[in-house]
Amino acid sequence: MALRLPIIPLAGSALVLGGCVSQGTYPSLAPRPGEREISIAEPVRPSADVPGDAALRQRVAALQAQAAAGQRAFEGAYGAAAAAVNRAGAPESESWIVAQEALSRLEAARGATPEALAALDRLQTDRTDQPTSTDDFALIGAAIAETTRLAEAQEVRIAGLRRRIGG
Repeated sequence: MALRLPIIPLAGSALVLGGCVSQGTYPSLAPRPGEREISIAEPVRPSADVPGDAALRQRVAALQAQAAAGQRAFEGAYGAAAAAVNRAGAPESESWIVAQEALSRLEAARGATPEALAALDRLQTDRTDQPTSTDDFALIGAAIAETTRLAEAQEVRIAGLRRRIGG
């Protein structure tokens, strides 16, 4: 059974829609002058004449070591995961489940790397409100870049294994 809707004549629909027009004076939705001045660019930090912070450099080094440990654990677990994926049968078969479990262990093995990256990001954010030397900021930035590279490479390799078993 087809549903029939009443057809409203064109003139009638104009009258109905005319009732939707506001009758009062309301502020414009255009950007206000202060909103035009908002920038989404990185804030410009004044150059700080602050000596290097040895404790900060040690913290960055410890986080880099944590990321490297995550990379070593990932490499150690990768071979077993790849072998399990190579042996995987049809989805939901016993060998496919074993491969999924191996991939889960691989994800867990790399955990130290993204944890270190998150800590480095927090450290960089926290230090923006504190006097920090340009060299120390550069050190944090370099550590973030290297740890990001490690984490992304791990993700690419895991995604490749997941594609091979359709999971």
